[in-house]
Amino acid sequence: MKNSVILFLVLSLSLGMITCKKDTGTVPEGTVRLVVFVNHHEYGIPNARVFRKNETTVWPGTDTTLYDMHYVTDGNGNLTISDIGNGIKDFVLYAVGTDPSWDSTGTTFVHGYQLFHIETGIGERKDISAPINVSE
Repeated sequence: MKNSVILFLVLSLSLGMITCKKDTGTVPEGTVRLVVFVNHHEYGIPNARVFRKNETTVWPGTDTTLYDMHYVTDGNGNLTISDIGNGIKDFVLYAVGTDPSWDSTGTTFVHGYQLFHIETGIGERKDISAPINVSE
């Protein structure tokens, strides 16, 4: 009888250990993407440089050394930024380029910025449209 009770306890504990899953403490991160369109009078600005300053909603100005990172748009003025992450995100994007279609020289300098405050939940997947209108 005593052996039966001990065997029952051992088997119960073994089964309990097998069926219980340990919490890893991690939450899967979602994919938050910013789909940027740098444009001048609704025409895309090819190869525009886009600078990003994190943790602020105050424009730092035109000094590009004050920004944390930079990107380059494609030939149509489009850019997808995939490293936004979940949670509360504040940042500024500043775009600089030339508009080849604006004047006969094709070298009109254009620039502009956009402030962002994004809030997403844990594991949320979201694409955010982000036009940046630039001007002379």
